[in-house]
Amino acid sequence: MIHAVFTLGLSSLALFTTFAPNDWPWFQGPHRTGQIEVEGLEFDWSEGAPALAWRVATGPGYGGAAVHGDEVFLLDREVGSKDILRVFDLATGAEKWSTAYDAPGRLNFSGSRTVPSVDEKRVYTSGGFGHLTCFDRASHEILWQIDMQDLYGGEPPRFGWSGSPLLVGDLVIGTVLGEDVGLLAVQRESGEEEWVTEPVGHSHSTPVLMELLGKDQILFISNAEAATGEEEAAQARISSFNPTDGALNWNTDTLLTRLPIPAPVKVDDSHVFLTGGYRGGSSLLQLARSGDDYDTKILFHIERGAQVHIPMLHDGHLYLLANENWNDSRARRKEGGLMCLDLKGKELWRTKDAPYFGRGNMIQINDHLVIQDGYDGVLRVAKSTPKGYEQVAEADFFQVENEREDGQMWAPMAFARGKLLLRSQDELLCVRLQ
Repeated sequence: MIHAVFTLGLSSLALFTTFAPNDWPWFQGPHRTGQIEVEGLEFDWSEGAPALAWRVATGPGYGGAAVHGDEVFLLDREVGSKDILRVFDLATGAEKWSTAYDAPGRLNFSGSRTVPSVDEKRVYTSGGFGHLTCFDRASHEILWQIDMQDLYGGEPPRFGWSGSPLLVGDLVIGTVLGEDVGLLAVQRESGEEEWVTEPVGHSHSTPVLMELLGKDQILFISNAEAATGEEEAAQARISSFNPTDGALNWNTDTLLTRLPIPAPVKVDDSHVFLTGGYRGGSSLLQLARSGDDYDTKILFHIERGAQVHIPMLHDGHLYLLANENWNDSRARRKEGGLMCLDLKGKELWRTKDAPYFGRGNMIQINDHLVIQDGYDGVLRVAKSTPKGYEQVAEADFFQVENEREDGQMWAPMAFARGKLLLRSQDELLCVRLQ
């Protein structure tokens, strides 16, 4: 097997993880954008839906799968008692091994939240009760574990810790969310602390690594009021930290929700797109830099936003699922749907309630959007085009009987080696797309 070292577009800080170009080794895939290029993949389902390779039972949850080599990694949960790393064979779905640790208690919305991060030797997970854990792929043992609540004073956010581990160089980044510590970086191999950041407040988002204005940065969106104690603070704050020492580069308040979930999305070297639910809307942030000093400016803000998942950026246009608590009732679904924006904030089209998609998730394969409906799991494929919604394929693998009840199929998908992994509240499915 031919492997390659990916740097995610970084100029000075390589991500020292080896994986095949068609792996999906962590949250939002190899480039952390939810996007992947695949040769020879067509979405012509006129002769029938793709084959279902396998399905396995899981506990409830919202955490998606990662794929490295021929193995699938899922953080599952035995509600009330423990977190379980489960590892499946990608070809057959057979469970190869599992390792659990005690994590007693119940979360608001039961089950796991995050996607494992996997390298050639180890697996890193972040549990809903604040356990940052490293597993050995050969021995299946826990090499180290950090209880971010006990050791660093982390405070559980409303729906539990929900940020997936971020691998940067030889470090693992976790979200402590405490009164004194915001983010934590530890050595991958030993779990020893490398640095901590200043407090950031609460969040359900995942930190993301990107290069902006010629500098590698870790961006994180959080609750500004919780970080500052200022009641007049804006609802959300985006912060940038230096990945080598955790020093703050810049931060700025936004008009987004105080319950941020989707991570920031890089538009280009000086622009970042932000979105959120709970009527928080979406904004385009512009950065300027003079030496070590940064200036930030919101170029536009619109009322619609995505509550759970990041948008896709393709050929200068943004595609997002503008579905959230406010427009979830059938009487308001025309306010939501899949939406296409230009980079000036102009809405070019929106599906409204036909289809609505719920708070499902979306990835992009080549120039197509692949969307799992959050209500019933129906899989739809549409072209990424500013001309309008153009669906090219549809299939129903879950066969939900009660389509009026939200099935909460909100876990992010994974696509690797021609196979698409989808999760419901009680199953993990693998579909052969290629």
